[in-house]
Amino acid sequence: MHNDPNDPDYVSVTVRMREKRKTKGGEDYLRIRVPVWQHFTGNSFGAPWIPRQGDMVYVAFFKNEKAFVVASAYNLQHVPVCMPGSDLDKVCKICQWERATDRNPRKEFRSVPIGKKPVCFKWYHGPNTDVPTIGRDYQEIYDFCQQGQEDPECSKCYDIDHVGRDKNTWRKVYSAQTMSCKAPDHRLEDHVFCGSYTRYESCNGNSEEYSEGPGHIRTENAVCESDRRGHINFKGDKAGGAGTIDMHAAHEEVPFASEQEGARISVVHNEDSSVTFAVESIYFDQNAFIRIMKDGQIIIQTPKKITIESTGDEVLIKSPTKITLDAPLIDEITELVHNHGAQEIDQTCTHGPCSCG
Repeated sequence: MHNDPNDPDYVSVTVRMREKRKTKGGEDYLRIRVPVWQHFTGNSFGAPWIPRQGDMVYVAFFKNEKAFVVASAYNLQHVPVCMPGSDLDKVCKICQWERATDRNPRKEFRSVPIGKKPVCFKWYHGPNTDVPTIGRDYQEIYDFCQQGQEDPECSKCYDIDHVGRDKNTWRKVYSAQTMSCKAPDHRLEDHVFCGSYTRYESCNGNSEEYSEGPGHIRTENAVCESDRRGHINFKGDKAGGAGTIDMHAAHEEVPFASEQEGARISVVHNEDSSVTFAVESIYFDQNAFIRIMKDGQIIIQTPKKITIESTGDEVLIKSPTKITLDAPLIDEITELVHNHGAQEIDQTCTHGPCSCG
């Protein structure tokens, strides 16, 4: 490969010829610095490709002198990746190169190490028919595919469902006629090794993961696949709920109105009839919340003390009509509304019997 701006290696290889075993001096017949055919080149750009040591290659000759490497070839030492779903699938499976050590006395390779820890880009064609039908799902699996590591031949990779969630990092794009049994059409999902994910829905349909149909966007973090934590959720179109957004510090895969664990902040779309509030900040574990209702009311509820504290000059509570401070009756005794500081009343004050001076 061309490793340095000043080196003369322009993607070339040394080839041991099979048809001409020895030179007149008894040495292996070698072709030095044979250029390799490139499908895309440019001045300091392109997609340079070079065969690796141990590959069998096709070499073209002009007048038995000028030579260049046309392509690599599969052989008994290099077996192709399996295509169990369809021979029309498109796949690019990449593994780190590993040097072969098993050679015969002529230094030819008897075997080459099988690929490990694969990165893969695969497009699933679908059934081999004369008319396009289901199929066209696409996935990218990053470092590295657990299923490809366990089964290097990829002999069971029939469809997009084969690569699982546990310890895999991938992007999956489900087509308009997906072959998946676990996801609806038109889904896009990004999933990472620890179990966190972002999922976009565009259709209704069967789903192994929690889904609310078109418009549903869900981002959830996890420390492992079986231990998911909080999520940010954009509701789907079920019951007119699209547009409602909640940020929830707990893992629940239930409709928005049925959530009941941890802490949550949410804003509700006007057409979402599943709840009566428009904005809410709630801690479910203590049933403590602040709500702005759709009719304009503001409700603050807690089983504990409410503290309003200011480091400024004043706290202003203002109403055009009336402010009511109401302490309940407990065992027929009225609980106190307790004012700890001085109190100024600019106008008249009406009250029942008291002991004030």
